[in-house]
Amino acid sequence: MKNSRWIPPQETTKREELLLKRLTRTKKLFAFLRQHRSELFDEAFQEELSAMYRQTDEGKAPVAPALLAMAVLLQAYTGASDAEAVELTVVDARWQLVLDHFGEDSPAFSQGALQAFRQRMIRYDMDKRLLERTAMLARQHGGFDSKKLPKDLRIAVDSRPLEGAGRVEDTFNLIAHAARILLREAARLTARTAEDIAEEIGLKCLTASSVKRGLDIDWSDAEAKQSALDRVLLEAAGVQVWVDAKLGAVASTPPLSEQIATLQRLRNQDLEPDPEGSGAVRIKRGVACDRQVSLSDPEMRHGRKTKSKRFNGYKSHIALDLDARVIWACAVTPANLPEGTAIESLKSDLGKLEVSEWHIDRGYISASEIHAAHGAGMAVFCRPWRSKVPGRFGKEDFRFNFRKKTVTCPQAVTIPIQLGTRAKFPADACAACPRREQCTRSS
Repeated sequence: MKNSRWIPPQETTKREELLLKRLTRTKKLFAFLRQHRSELFDEAFQEELSAMYRQTDEGKAPVAPALLAMAVLLQAYTGASDAEAVELTVVDARWQLVLDHFGEDSPAFSQGALQAFRQRMIRYDMDKRLLERTAMLARQHGGFDSKKLPKDLRIAVDSRPLEGAGRVEDTFNLIAHAARILLREAARLTARTAEDIAEEIGLKCLTASSVKRGLDIDWSDAEAKQSALDRVLLEAAGVQVWVDAKLGAVASTPPLSEQIATLQRLRNQDLEPDPEGSGAVRIKRGVACDRQVSLSDPEMRHGRKTKSKRFNGYKSHIALDLDARVIWACAVTPANLPEGTAIESLKSDLGKLEVSEWHIDRGYISASEIHAAHGAGMAVFCRPWRSKVPGRFGKEDFRFNFRKKTVTCPQAVTIPIQLGTRAKFPADACAACPRREQCTRSS
């Protein structure tokens, strides 16, 4: 069905005027949104919201996207859950005022409709667009104290592990899985069954329900394990040779070309020549820095949050306004990438918002955008590494002034520093220092 427009009346009723008078001091956003809802959700913006949907003549008539967008604003403002938001459209006069829902006994929308709409907004970046329009309208009309509107933001950035949904596989399963995908695609293109082609090639372990079940070896036996690897590689190569021979030029076009490239990439990342010079290959010692760990989610990577905590998937990053407690930007990066690589995406999300302070984790300190921000006069705050020696001064006990490029020790001795190099205090000053033992034991 074609999405309907939300066209609430702009003129206020006596009941609305009484309620608006009560909203002049507290919860002023309710009054502001009621007074300017037609301007906020004009025809052009409602057309943008409707563009998120596929237009069909099927299904039941949906709730107007603009009405749901207004509900999302109210939900963010009040901190209501989805279930609470649905009920508030019936029991809260302020919500009814904004949503043009006075006198209604049933909710303005369902919980499922609100959840689906919010997910759709995020997918199309319309949540950011809605925030920007609302903030711009507030500045234009001066409905709020300009001193309280955010001008320069204090942004805190941090990350956390985000486990991927794809199945993580070892070398045997990855290569066998990729070969099976290639085999199934070849079967589809030749109108044959995968089992028929497998029998022609002479595949054994690749046709088993599990490649390791098909190999059926003692996995603690190094020689048996190497023989099993050779067998998997031989059968995977057999599939590729068959595809090249039977399908010719078709093998150099997608999707076959992509599947062949994936198979080759897996070989390159997980295998290395046997150092004994036999011409064979073995599983690579160590882990490739950009190792693909899953075929169902090829962008997943190995990652570490700490030395002891490993995970597979991604890192999620957020940029939080420390004063308003609003998350203005977010990003997702593969788990193996340094935190600093997310700053570019976060800054893009922040758009034209002015940032005066960056409060960052140590992982972001290497980002070129952070260095550029500091060079442009923004304050950058980052915790130093903690001292590992009990009873001794750590970096947190020294005062760093990156603008003046100086460091001051706990005894108030200041020296110049050069970023990226080691700072050394004068030996004569340290020799006479009464707190020397808390700083160093070197002579």
